[in-house]
This record gives sequence, C-alpha cells and structure tokens, in this order.
Amino acid sequence: MRFKIFKLLCLYIGINLTLMGQENIEDLEFLRGEGIITQEEYEILKGKTKILDGKYLYELRINGNLQSKIYEVIREKEKNYFPVFEFFKEIDFKNYSQEEESIRCFLGEDLREVVISPENLGFWRDKEFYLWEESFKEIFLRALRVDEENFKITMFLNFSSPREIENILERTKEKLQEEKNSKNLLYTNEGVFFEAGYLRTKIDKIYSKNENNSSKGFEDTWDGKLEYQGAFLYGQFLTSYDLKDRDLEDMKLSYKDLWKEHTLEIGNYSTTLRGPREWGVSFKKDKGYLITRNKTYIIKENVPIGSRVELLYMGIPIGVQDSVNGVVYFDNDEIKGDREYVLKIYGPDGKISLKKIDTTSDYNQQNKGQIEYNMDFREVSEGGKKVRGSSKVYYGLTNNTTIGLEFNRDVENIQDKYRYLDGGKLEVIYSNYIFSYPYTLVLGKEKSFTDIYNRGKFQTKGQIDIKKFRIKLNREERENYYREKATEEYTLEYRPINNLTLKYEIENKKFYDERREENKKYSGSYSKSYRNFLVSGEYESSTLDREKYMLNFYYSGFRRFITKLENKWEDSGKNYETAFTIFNSANGKFDYSVELRHSQRDKSMITFKFNLQYDNWFNFDMFVDKKGNQEYKFGLDRIIDLQNPRKTIENMDSTRVKVITFVDSNNNDIYDKGERKINNVKVKIGKKEIVTDERGEGVFYGIPNHMIYDLNPIIRKPSFVLGSNKIQIKGRNSSTLMAYIPIKPMLTLRGKIDLDFKSNKNFSEKVEIYRDILIKIKNQEGKVVDMSMGDEEGIFEISGLLPGQYIMELNYVGEFYRIDSVIKRINLDYESGKSERDFIFNLKVKEVN
Repeated sequence: MRFKIFKLLCLYIGINLTLMGQENIEDLEFLRGEGIITQEEYEILKGKTKILDGKYLYELRINGNLQSKIYEVIREKEKNYFPVFEFFKEIDFKNYSQEEESIRCFLGEDLREVVISPENLGFWRDKEFYLWEESFKEIFLRALRVDEENFKITMFLNFSSPREIENILERTKEKLQEEKNSKNLLYTNEGVFFEAGYLRTKIDKIYSKNENNSSKGFEDTWDGKLEYQGAFLYGQFLTSYDLKDRDLEDMKLSYKDLWKEHTLEIGNYSTTLRGPREWGVSFKKDKGYLITRNKTYIIKENVPIGSRVELLYMGIPIGVQDSVNGVVYFDNDEIKGDREYVLKIYGPDGKISLKKIDTTSDYNQQNKGQIEYNMDFREVSEGGKKVRGSSKVYYGLTNNTTIGLEFNRDVENIQDKYRYLDGGKLEVIYSNYIFSYPYTLVLGKEKSFTDIYNRGKFQTKGQIDIKKFRIKLNREERENYYREKATEEYTLEYRPINNLTLKYEIENKKFYDERREENKKYSGSYSKSYRNFLVSGEYESSTLDREKYMLNFYYSGFRRFITKLENKWEDSGKNYETAFTIFNSANGKFDYSVELRHSQRDKSMITFKFNLQYDNWFNFDMFVDKKGNQEYKFGLDRIIDLQNPRKTIENMDSTRVKVITFVDSNNNDIYDKGERKINNVKVKIGKKEIVTDERGEGVFYGIPNHMIYDLNPIIRKPSFVLGSNKIQIKGRNSSTLMAYIPIKPMLTLRGKIDLDFKSNKNFSEKVEIYRDILIKIKNQEGKVVDMSMGDEEGIFEISGLLPGQYIMELNYVGEFYRIDSVIKRINLDYESGKSERDFIFNLKVKEVN
C-alpha cells in the first residue's frame, strides 16, 4: 500500500516535470531505469497514453478550479464510473461515513442527506467506490462536461463545498464584527396627550338584485363609514362612524407592547344599532391565532391598515386577505396545529415584512421567572352594567414547572335577575425528558365560588414524543352542572416522513344519565411542495360522522398572480365542492381577486366573485350566482392626514417622521443643545426621500407603524460622514416620531515635534531623527486607528478622524539616539468652521555612546 502511494506521488511529480518542458525527459528515464515507475507509467508521463492499470486518467476541474491531473475513471461497457472517495478528497469533504456497503453523506449548508450504495449503479473496487456518471451527476452536480478526446472533466457542484462554506463563515464573521462595531440607533414614538391623526373616508354605491325579486330590477342603495386613528392619552385611539345608519361604532384606546409584548386595550363598545354601549378592558399577549370550540384554527394578526397579506405554508401562498380596520383573519382548512406559517405583509408604501405564526401548542409554559397575563373584562349592558370577564396568569417557577391561576366571572339571568357566577382554576404545567423523549404533563382543578351552580372540573392533560410518534391524552371529570360526567380523549400521531401525519383518536363520554358515547376517528394529511407548486391532501373518517376528503392545489409560478384550486368531499363523497381562485401577489396600483365556486349540495349553485382595488382610493366588488343573485359595489376609499390634508396617505395606521440632521460635535450620537443643524442632507425610507431644509429638518408622511425601517442619509457636504451608525425607526402610534441623525465632522490632527538636544544638531541630523519617529493614534480601546511619520521639520498630519478622545503614542524607531516614548491623551472636538486641531509634542533626545 505504501509503495503504491509512493508511486502515485512520483507519478504526480513526473506530470509536473513533463509540463515544465522536454528537458525533463531524462528525469523520467531515470525514474523508469530505477524501477520507480513502469513502462506504462512512463508512456503516460510522456503523453503517449492516458491509461493506468485499466483506469483512465483525467484532468479534473471543480467549479472552475484545477483539482487534479490524475483523476482515475473506470470505463466499463461504454459507461464512465467516477471514484467517490477521491472526489471527496479533492474538495476536502469529510462529512460522510461508511456503513457496510453504503456511504452516508451530508451535503452543503442545509446538510442534505444522501445515501450512496451499489443500488445507485456503482461498485466497490480496491476500497474505493465507483459511481456511474449519471448517478454521480444527479447526486453531486448541477453541470458536468467530459472531454473524452483531451481527457478533461469539468464539474460544477450543486452544493456548497467545505471551502466555500468556510469562506461564507469568514464573510459572516466579518459582517458580524462590522455590526458589532457599529451602533444601532432606533427611534420610536413618544406618547403624547393629543395629536391630530388620520381620517379614512369610505363610501360605496351598491346595486343588488335578489333571486326572489328578479322582476323588480336592481335595488339602489349606499354605504359609508368614517374611521379615525390618532394619538390620545399617550396611546392610540381608534373609532369609526357609520354614515348611513348614523351610528358611532367601537371606540378603543390601545397601548401596544406596553410590557413584554403585552397589549393594553380600553374600549367603549357598541352592542346594537344606536343601542346601549359597554365598557371593557383587556391586557394580554397575542399569539397570532385562535382555536375554536371545534378545534379548528383561525390566524388573526394586526397589520397596517390598507395592507394586503398572504398566508404562506411551506413557502407557497395558500390565502390572501386585505386588512379590515388593521386586522386580517385567515379561516382556512389548511391551517392545522403543530405547523409553521408565515404572513407576508405588503404595506401600502411598498415595504414587505414577514411574520411567523407557529401553531404548536406550548401549554402556556414559561421559562423561570417569566410571566404571562391574559385578562379581559367587559360590561354586560343587559345585566345592569355588571362586569363579566376572566383573568389568567402563568408564572415560571423553574424552567420545567409553570403554575397558572385563573379567575372567571360570568353574568347569567337566573329567575329574572342577573347574578354573578364566579369560578377559579389552579393549573400546574411540567415539562421534562424521559429517556431523551420530551413530555408535558398538565394538572388543573377548576372550582365554583358561588352556590348557585357547581361548575367544577378536574383536568389531566399529557403529551410525549417518542421518535416519530406523539401520544396525547386529555381527561376531564365534571360536576353535575354539565351533562357529561367525564370525557376522555386519546390521540396517537405518527409522522413517518416530513409533512405526512397519520392520526388515530378515541373520545369517550360518560353522561350523568348513565349514557355512554364513543367516537373513533381516523385521519391523515400530507403536503408536498416543489418549487412554486404545493399539493395538500386530507382524509378523515369517524364512527359518528361520514367520511370527508380534501385535495388542494396551489401554484405561485406566474409572475403577476397566484392560483388556487380547492376540492372538498363530504358525506362520504356525496357532497362535492370546488373553488378556483386567482389573486395578485403584491400591492400595486391594482389589487384584485377572482373566485369561481361550485357546490354539489345545490347543483345549480355556481358563484362568481370579483374584487378590484385601484391605487388605494377606488374599490369595486362583484358577486353573481346562477340563481340570479347579483351585487355590484363601487366607491371611494381615501385616507387624509388631518395635519396636512394635501399629502397622500396610503396607510391609516401610520406615523409622521420628523428628521433632524445635526453636527455631532462631541460624537455622543445625541442632539445636545447648541449643536448646529445641517441642511441639504438627502434622507431615504424605501422609495420615499426628503432633503433637509435650512433648519436641518424634513418630514416623512404616512410611514406604517409596527415595522422597522432604515433611514438612509446621503450627505452632500464634504468633510462630513455618518460614521458607523445605523439609523432605524419603528412607529408605535400616530404621534410624530422624532428621528435625530448625527452627522460626524471629519477632523484633521496636526502635530509639531520639538526636539530637545543637549548639543546642537545640523539640519540633516534633525531630519534623520524626525523620520525615525513613528506616530500612532489609538481609540479608547487601544486599537490603532492610524499612523504617520514626521517630515523634515517634524510636522505630521492625520486626517479623517471623528470627534472624541484618543491616545497618541510617539516612538523613536532609530538606533543612534535614546528617546523616551510619549503617550498623551487628547480630546478632538469640533468647532464650527474649524476642522483642524493642532498639538505640540516635546521630545528629549539623548545620544547613545
């Protein structure tokens, strides 16, 4: 084995000798004469043949780089077989293991798993695995060229090689270091007592025809609404007014992210048309989704008013909604538990943001010391202004144990008198691992505090994950207020592969009248995405219900729009419903959606819907079905900034951003009294831009709230820079946001070195000393910022410095004199009109004997 390696080494050396010229033929003959290389190898090195031990020797290039001159390829039955281990060696790939006759490897940054075996049309020989060319290409390459005439192979990998990953990591490290050295300035709104906000005017003209009155022609009516949003009482005030019915709708005062992602809302709510109103208050953490009593999921999220939002699953849009009063709801059969969705929010200003929604149940678990509140109280207008509501608190005792306390108050009419029904709940949630399998156990005791009804419960919930299986249980024992005495639910989930879920559920109910009920449910769901295509299927059958199926297709490969085909079978396939939808994929001048739906339940039922929004001011809606029902709606939808009605505002939930650019004389990134404001600075937010006026000020209008935007200044004045700062804004309400942009003056440090001699020196001797003095300027952390040397008169200059404190070091690097080093702390500050600062350094010179 060692001899073979030695021969290959000699062969490699021989090839390089041959490439250097014909004069090295004598060296090849010497190697042959000594028996180090064979006659066959001698012929290869002279270029007469490319075959060694039945193997073809190719020049190998990978991603454009020459990797080998002697890449051995076996050719059998007109097929090329490439050596896998040799290939791994050339690209320095080590993330693989040999398992008997197979090779398991993990490729690229995403660790794509590949198993190579003789089944891939390959074979083992001399402890090397040779893989058929086509299989090799399919697994490792995005392109392959084999030049049979010149014995050259060119490969382009379909994954990142170790060297490329190393370069990526190095670039990432450099970028992280740059970000670490930079300072992030994030400005947000300060709460104000009152500031005029935004008014949205929406007026629609409606023409409709009913199937029962088709002979009467179209009915002519209208609808209109005013919506207001503005800063009030240091929070965000929202309300709306129905113009047609002259009714004041809900009024809400909201404090978003008041404490650790919790939102406080105080409201006065409308119950009926011009009827009694109810006060309410809530303080909770929004998870982004709701679970209904039927255990279906609804995704609910606050977004900027006027936004268009896509719901993405596995990267493919499965739904689109336009925000209504700053909220979107997605009620889609595709939304399930234990999945991850993404909301892609297209703001009216063109900015796109992403919001992740995870429907995995966490059983309200908290980390140690973490606390979560969920409180909601509201008046009951019919109950003499009594208050109903609930208060839940979850606190993490340890990282494994969470305790939950809940208080509920309901209002109920009992014998023509409204009375309170109070209750409470104590809950303990514990999570840990057993034999490396994660599990969660929940114990809860619910008790009534009133004697009218006994609505007590004792609940046990649990979950454990064992490899690809998940086992759940939920057991409740109830007091006689309920019909059910006890309920038991057992669930077994199996996920053999990604996105395939098989589920078996058993539900047992025991009633107080001695009845029993059992329901067994079988279900399965599978989703698969490929490029721009997603297919999703679901099957469900139970002993208490008929079978139902679902098969949906989504395609987002078109440039301007997305298509969706939904199919649903219920009642064991007897009732079939299908819907085909087209909607555009981004906010622009035109936003539209088209839907065609057919239901077998009513065989004549075919509906057609069309919606169009133009440039955020014109709306058109259309609905037609086969029965003769028709509705056409068109109208005006416009937002006005009450502080500047002439400005075009696309988003009601937005803020004004007042930008102030100033000369940061002391480099503290804070606008201090007396610091000069600077004009003619261009500032951009996305596609919007302003130029600061002679007062150094400018205003952006209609910047959507709750998203972070970068402020990008372009400084036109010489000798001024932004520095390493990154300026960002995030609006929280409708009050004006003040953003101060510090502009750094570029200063020049000039120094004069004075030499103190005991004896007189001529000019040339002084010049020699000056030129051997090294000047270093360091920052406060001791890092060298710049260096310089003195000229023939001992003068040096360092430019491009920002204001601040520095450390000056002067060191003599010559041999003929002894000069003590000088270390001096200096403060560079900026004075209006002066960008140069002068310093004098005295050095005592002693001669070396």
